[in-house]
Amino acid sequence: MKRMLEQKDYWDSEVERLDAIYSHKKSRLAVLLDKSFRWAMYRRFEFTLKQSEPIHTRTFLDVGCGTGRYSLELARRGAVSVVGLDVSERMIEVSRKLAQKEGLEGKARFILTDIMEYEPDDAFDICIGMGVLDYIKNPLPALTRIRGLTREKAFLSFPVLWSWRTLPRKLRLGLKRCPVYFYTRRRIYGLLTDAGFKRIIIKKMGPMYFVIVS
Repeated sequence: MKRMLEQKDYWDSEVERLDAIYSHKKSRLAVLLDKSFRWAMYRRFEFTLKQSEPIHTRTFLDVGCGTGRYSLELARRGAVSVVGLDVSERMIEVSRKLAQKEGLEGKARFILTDIMEYEPDDAFDICIGMGVLDYIKNPLPALTRIRGLTREKAFLSFPVLWSWRTLPRKLRLGLKRCPVYFYTRRRIYGLLTDAGFKRIIIKKMGPMYFVIVS
């Protein structure tokens, strides 16, 4: 997780751009391009919510929560409680402001920390790690930690090693000193098995793998 902390400046600088993908606060052309080229991000969002049902009976941990779009939607849909973690101070600041604006502070809490440093009082029914494992060079410790904090199941995403987005994304983020890592289905299965997960479902969604584990 040290590398994630070193990337803090990058994440702080990307708050508005990343949040606009979900808020659609951009030009109509940009929104159309997002729907065309980032459809997998929207699909994994809806799929996560669907697989989280019944939401109102469960607690959630959102690892690498960004601006809290997953956490806040779960809170809106009646989650018992949601905790969002992120290493970016600005991401957490935006998440807290959005929660306060909607009166969701009692349901959704946001903490500036990483998964290896976080010490909750109890485990969570569901853990979510969307778009966070992309940036961890050695994800096994984080996956093992997630396994230890999961009572029922976890939803995770990994970028596909060979897709049309691999090279452009690697080059673009490399220029911003933000390393990104890609995966094969075989490597994902091996990592999750080593982390202690027994039931593993890997579903390909365009340039990413959506994973359900328990």
